Amino acid sequence: MNSQRTKLPYLFLLPGAMLLIAFHFVPFINTLTLSFKNSKLIRSEETFTGFHNYQVILTNTRFWYSLFITLSFTIVSICLEAVLGLCLGLMMNRLSPGNSFFRICILIPWTIPTVVTARIWQWMFDYNLGIINYLLELLGIIRINWLGNPSLAFFSLIIADVWKTAPFVAIIVLAGLSAIPQEIYKASVIDGTNSWQRFRFITLPLLLPILGVAVLFRTIDALRIFDLVYVLTGGGPGGSTETLSVYAYKLFFYKGDFGQGAATSVIILLLVAGFGYFYTKKSFGERIR
Repeated sequence: MNSQRTKLPYLFLLPGAMLLIAFHFVPFINTLTLSFKNSKLIRSEETFTGFHNYQVILTNTRFWYSLFITLSFTIVSICLEAVLGLCLGLMMNRLSPGNSFFRICILIPWTIPTVVTARIWQWMFDYNLGIINYLLELLGIIRINWLGNPSLAFFSLIIADVWKTAPFVAIIVLAGLSAIPQEIYKASVIDGTNSWQRFRFITLPLLLPILGVAVLFRTIDALRIFDLVYVLTGGGPGGSTETLSVYAYKLFFYKGDFGQGAATSVIILLLVAGFGYFYTKKSFGERIR
């Protein structure tokens, strides 16, 4: 009887485990297998080529440029999101419960689907009809081709991403602030500390672990970003915003080279997994032990 009770909880996990295997494990195995084959749209036969696809990808300058774009986008956007999310979280924490409307307004960009966000910013950045250029003209500034200039397109992509995901960091920071005991602040006030000292020596150190979790989640998402880039710029102009995920997509569906596309996808997985492992070990290893 006790044995049956022990096994019963695992039966409830079975449907979720089956879905996980069907939609994650099986596609991963298929992609990994495909990366070792010479599989193209115009060829009916698939031949095993070993690490040839990886060799071709790793010796392609376009891959390394896409990797550079991905890492640059990740570093800049995550830094901005961490700072802005921290500021928004502190501001939301100071709002009274009656000002929940303003908290909801801050979180609205995070709730909008990424494809919709990309389309909104695409319209706003439009050279002829965009509201940003309209406001610049009111100030006497000539129109700017935001999405047609390689440098500006890259930073336009960052602006759209920060606008959408900074509220995600803010809500995690808000949760971390609510977990800090108020007795610490009361004791510091008695000791004569000012607002900056309380933030510098109490709030920020206690928030660093939870802020690190937010940075981890956002970095993983940024390294494999696809939908925002594909809809907003398509990887252009001239490949200036082509991230690794967009590069893999083009190998799959534009070039029809499924083997090299799968190899690029596996490299992205290894990049994300490697970062997650080393970041977690570096940030939380001591705390876990």
